[in-house]
Amino acid sequence: MGNPSAREVGEWYDRFGGLYGLTMGDSMHLGMWTDGVRAETGELTADEMWEELTRAQDSWTGTLIDVVGLLPGQRMLDVGCGTGRPTVRIGTESGASVLGVTVSAGQVRAGRDRALKAGVSDRVTFEQADAMALPQESETFDAAWAIESFAHFSNRPAAIREVRRVLRSGGRFVLADCYEAVPFTPEEVQLFQAAFALSRLPAGPEDYSRMLGEAGFAIQGTRDMSREFKPTYELIPRLFAARRAQIAELVGTDAMAQLDTVYPRILALCRDKMGYTMVNAVKSPDGPLTAASPVPTPGFPSPPGQ
Repeated sequence: MGNPSAREVGEWYDRFGGLYGLTMGDSMHLGMWTDGVRAETGELTADEMWEELTRAQDSWTGTLIDVVGLLPGQRMLDVGCGTGRPTVRIGTESGASVLGVTVSAGQVRAGRDRALKAGVSDRVTFEQADAMALPQESETFDAAWAIESFAHFSNRPAAIREVRRVLRSGGRFVLADCYEAVPFTPEEVQLFQAAFALSRLPAGPEDYSRMLGEAGFAIQGTRDMSREFKPTYELIPRLFAARRAQIAELVGTDAMAQLDTVYPRILALCRDKMGYTMVNAVKSPDGPLTAASPVPTPGFPSPPGQ
């Protein structure tokens, strides 16, 4: 299987997206532990593991909210919003208007339900759209973020150009996603693509900064978060085992047999070979740049060597 199309990604999430909700927490992204260390908690129930994962996700969402710095009255785009927990949160806390886009019809429904329950559906909205060909008008947003959605995109430069197009001059874009810290084998690439509708990951964190710079963004800061996210791969396998009966009911017998084989391999691959980075950039008014020179984001310094 090659890189999936937007339609294939949407269909995958419509069919299997509930797997993330059962095994990762209430947000569809990884969680952050300070210095990558979990407190010793002894034996946890499935619900307790799920709640810890959700707290770690919320911690990362809060960090990203601080980096974006969204203000009341501004407009923001969430690129690949999942089921909308971070989208609703930043809209609620900032007083801004936020649009979440996703290729999954099921995720759009879930996001709209969250916004309605939170009482912010007048400002926080959701639409089904392909991030590589956004239907939104140019220069309509003050900020954008993409939290682990770029792992799915078959044409990442196109998606970055689309984000730049819909941002106003000086608009901020925060991209947080995975990369191959250790090169995947061809078999591992195929497994990754087939099992979770993912595209081949970039070879290193600098690839994201390069693509952003080539599209006309000025890099404000970067941070490698690989260590902070390692506990995720300790908890998810345990939660998967604890909720196996629920997962089997959700996905069916045949899919469960496949998951029993590939899910542990995928998680081990993520733990041992995958890295994670955050890039904070602004839309340059001068168009594409010849070079991008990262500088530390206030309160979010780049690690040595970057």
